[in-house]
Amino acid sequence: MNYIIITGASKGLGEALTQKLIQKENHLICIARTKNNNLIDEAEKNGVKLDYFEYDLNNTTGVEELSNKIFTNIDKGNAKTISLINNAGVVDPIKLVDNVYTNEIQKSLNVNVVAPMILTSAFMRFTADLKIEKRVINISSAAGKSPYPGWGCYCTSKAALDMFTQCIGAEQAEVEFPTKALSFAPGVIDTEMQVQIRSSKQEDFPLINTFVGLKEKGRLLQPAYVADKVIELLFAEEFKNGSIVDIYKL
Repeated sequence: MNYIIITGASKGLGEALTQKLIQKENHLICIARTKNNNLIDEAEKNGVKLDYFEYDLNNTTGVEELSNKIFTNIDKGNAKTISLINNAGVVDPIKLVDNVYTNEIQKSLNVNVVAPMILTSAFMRFTADLKIEKRVINISSAAGKSPYPGWGCYCTSKAALDMFTQCIGAEQAEVEFPTKALSFAPGVIDTEMQVQIRSSKQEDFPLINTFVGLKEKGRLLQPAYVADKVIELLFAEEFKNGSIVDIYKL
């Protein structure tokens, strides 16, 4: 059985990933702020095991307890592979740094960095004794490499997530059966996040017209297409630990 944990599973890329992974050989464990009954119904209809945890990852104090609940659903003896896809993320606050306040900064870091770090750390402890493929894919962004005015929190959080991924690669380099992690920059996807970006103010996000133009020119990637690329990486024979992969370079 392939056990696959997916955060942010209720919509966007997370929903597309879950839909495509509803296969008999997979046991899916979904985490999201809101329940997606369509996914639950589809899994049940196809006889696929899907566990759903409604949880707001901004509440980082409870993430380790959440991890423990998740792992009770995993039968180690029946596991062929165990994977974690840290997909949940927030782009807000979309503001220049001097207009951003404590609670906004904290939420950005909690959801985009702290929660994935806690989940990954717990994942590594739980799977440490297993002599199987153990993989983590962190959904990052090209914004982790380039500064965007108005995205101070988002860029910073994605840069941190990339470095966290590289640290795992360095730490696990000599481990016989390592946890392998990579960061994946998924490109500009046609999701609610892009709607939010295009709805921001010019004074808060000077590059707004660039993103409006991408939509108008039909250059946004569809969630289903990106999900296919993530799944290809997830089950690929070659999975370079600590690497940062850009969808536009695949």
